Amino acid sequence: MILILVSSSSMSLTTLVTTGVSDGKGCLLASGNSPFQQPPADLAQSTAYQACVARYTLMSLSGWLPLAVPGVLLVTAGVLFFCLPRWKERGGRGIPLQTLDHDGQILRELEHLAQVAGLSRVPRFVVDPGAVSSGAVVFGRNRRPTVCLHGALLARRSTSPEYFRTVLLHEFAHIHNHDITLTYTTVALWRAFIAVVLVPYAVGYAGLVVSTFLQDPARTELVVPATTRNLLLPLFMVVLVYLARSDVLRTRELHADVTAFRWGADPINWSSGAPHPTTGRLRRALGLFTELWHTHPRWELRRAALTNSGVLFGVPALPMVLSGAAAILINGHLGALGPEYGVVGQPLWNLVVALPPAALITGIAGSAVARAVVHGLLTARAVHSSLRSGLWLGTGMVLGESFLNRITISQWLAGDPVVVVLLVFVGIVFVGWVTQCARLWVSVWQGRTIRPPTLLVLAVAFLALSAWFWWWQTSGIVLAHIAGLWADPFGGTAPGIPGAPAEHHSSTVFAVTVVSANMGHVLAVPLMLPAVTVLWVVPLLAWTTRLRVARWIPSVSLEADGVSTPGASLPRLRRVTLSALLGGGLSWIAIAAVKAYMHTWQPSPSHQGLSAALMFQGWTSATVVVGAAVAALVASMSAEHYRLIVALIAAQFAVLAGYSGLFLLSATDGCIPALTTFSSTCGWRPVAIWRAFQFPLSGILVLSTAVATIAAALVAAARRPRARHVIPAPHRKLALSRWIVGVLCTGAVGITTALLSVPAPATARPNIEVKNPTLTAKIQATQVVAWYSHGGQDLLARHRNVVNRLGALAAEAKRSADGDAVILSGLRPVCVEFGRIAQEAGDYFPAPAPQIRPAWQEFITLENQVSHDCLRGLDRNEIYKIVAALKKIRQATIAANSVSAAVDAISRDRL
Repeated sequence: MILILVSSSSMSLTTLVTTGVSDGKGCLLASGNSPFQQPPADLAQSTAYQACVARYTLMSLSGWLPLAVPGVLLVTAGVLFFCLPRWKERGGRGIPLQTLDHDGQILRELEHLAQVAGLSRVPRFVVDPGAVSSGAVVFGRNRRPTVCLHGALLARRSTSPEYFRTVLLHEFAHIHNHDITLTYTTVALWRAFIAVVLVPYAVGYAGLVVSTFLQDPARTELVVPATTRNLLLPLFMVVLVYLARSDVLRTRELHADVTAFRWGADPINWSSGAPHPTTGRLRRALGLFTELWHTHPRWELRRAALTNSGVLFGVPALPMVLSGAAAILINGHLGALGPEYGVVGQPLWNLVVALPPAALITGIAGSAVARAVVHGLLTARAVHSSLRSGLWLGTGMVLGESFLNRITISQWLAGDPVVVVLLVFVGIVFVGWVTQCARLWVSVWQGRTIRPPTLLVLAVAFLALSAWFWWWQTSGIVLAHIAGLWADPFGGTAPGIPGAPAEHHSSTVFAVTVVSANMGHVLAVPLMLPAVTVLWVVPLLAWTTRLRVARWIPSVSLEADGVSTPGASLPRLRRVTLSALLGGGLSWIAIAAVKAYMHTWQPSPSHQGLSAALMFQGWTSATVVVGAAVAALVASMSAEHYRLIVALIAAQFAVLAGYSGLFLLSATDGCIPALTTFSSTCGWRPVAIWRAFQFPLSGILVLSTAVATIAAALVAAARRPRARHVIPAPHRKLALSRWIVGVLCTGAVGITTALLSVPAPATARPNIEVKNPTLTAKIQATQVVAWYSHGGQDLLARHRNVVNRLGALAAEAKRSADGDAVILSGLRPVCVEFGRIAQEAGDYFPAPAPQIRPAWQEFITLENQVSHDCLRGLDRNEIYKIVAALKKIRQATIAANSVSAAVDAISRDRL
């Protein structure tokens, strides 16, 4: 439903574009500006921009359309919702029960079953006498449901009373579970979306593709990938929503079965007349695939759900894939709305775009994983694999991104698949973290309900996903679009850095600048550092609790033979602490070695300029990150079920320990002669060192989270966990654990707060402007295409039309007895039109690319000379002037063709 409402706005704007109305970005691009900003004041007041907006956009319409379309959609869905019950009863398919039940015996039996089900009011009953199936269906809404009894069901009432009872209790379970209104609301909204949004979008875009091919076949090949994805998007959304709807309806049926079973329905009647289960791997796989499209689960699954609650508490692949795909589509559709409000690129709008997809994945995938974890702890049954579920979630995100023109536009595949793999990696990490953290907190929670720790875990996961989507929508899609951009943002040329680099270490300086450029984009997300902090602080707090049987366990009602006490064992905090101290100690040693090595340089590093400072920052930061990696690796090897959690804790603890050494040794630079690097006198300089390492520390915290995750993944792949069993809780010194946790949490929160609240000075790191030639060329190519389509092409086409008019005039003169008179009488309007074209071309935006500017300027000059000489020759009856003007027309045409050819070349080569 969220996807339908969000996409209705962006797809309606795209439909407007297909009718010739721009979405507001074209004029900005044509002027040589970025579409992700508001037009500058001088541009907004310029004649060219105002003329472009007046011709190609309907700003008032595109301003309220994103808000109006969802409203129209909801109103249409509301009308359909109230019309669906009448539609289902059309043509005698809903005869009131009283018409056939003359003695009221059937109604009394139904009322008795309604009392068994505990319904507060008896639903309305109708009969479909023509239905040959022996079933029933409930529709309408929760407060006014209607139960339609099929004719064959009434026929079996006397011969199979238990079957009749089972079917009715199942339908009453839908009423009891309150799933009717939501089901038919979704159906109505989907049908309204098809009529109001999808069909106009598909028809309009198909018409645009056809018209583009007819007008300019040479350019069609360039836009084939993008237009293909845009045409396939409606089909993909149809499949996506249909699969989601079918999955929800199947789950709805399973829960109704379980509810009816509790009321005494006979499970033998569930599969009465059902076909035998298929045998053979191929046939079974085909059956599982076809089941995805059915609204009712297979009979063996329905029978299994009655005795095995794992069927209801598992984490199937389909919801994970659908959640990931829908989240990415929502993110893309929301991002497309930004230019309409002029706030894309601003933190507020970035937050608005990032929150809904993060909430969707957390609410669906995260909740399902948390419920599966609790069920597995209580029943000692593994109902899901975090690796498999994470793979499906990440695959869904990649699949959704494949239908959006973000990571690739004029190509079929992304420019850098390595960056796209991050989507899969994030899915795996998300599911793995939620699984381990939920199990950790549920095992130690002592309250009467597990809702608080579950909500805490999901809130942290939501914050982390929000930070991820913020980065992905602003930087990730750009990195995925250009091959090698993340590894070389400068396009093979080192940026200008004040001060000559130290001898033989220019590659190190360049590597530092590359990492700084990438980390600058990551740290530009305000949510990133808080997310990194809570990912390890929240699990760490679990070590402050007392291990004993939780009060919430007796309140849980599951199968009697499967309930067990969750294992309350935690990895020993001492092992995690020692691993972190090991990593921090190695960092201290490596930092001292770096200072000792740089001390040997002549002249001293203080005279090497910014290059030496960058090298010191890079080497020392690398030592802290390596120390964190070692700590994470050692800690995860000592853990059994919480490898990712302990790896994160150990890595961040090691960062705090390693950075303290870096801070201490740098703030006292000059006090130890063998380690003196930049200062010649001993002193205490905490403020200067904090400012110098404020930005690197932020990057270290993020990088350490990444390396800890990788370390935990490597250990998990190399060492399979042993069979899970309940381990008696070891004796812990709770006071010591709480003291350690308190110190770590205080340090983590304090440093994060300081990094966010104290602005980094401009001199803390070099002002590196990332200019990759490939990316710059692509942006310029996009501007060229916009410039050509928003006025340039039209001006050139008008020139060719006037030339054709002149040719037609010459042909008419040949057929006339007085050809010169015909030409002189019809030449003035042609010459005037040449002047108008020259005037409008001069008022239009300058050509964005230097390859086009000479030919474009020559075209304007020649066009103006043709008009001037022609009109002057006509006014003064100077034939030689007219002949000279006509000769320049051919030169102007050559210049026009050169402009078109240059635009095509730029588009093909760079897009």
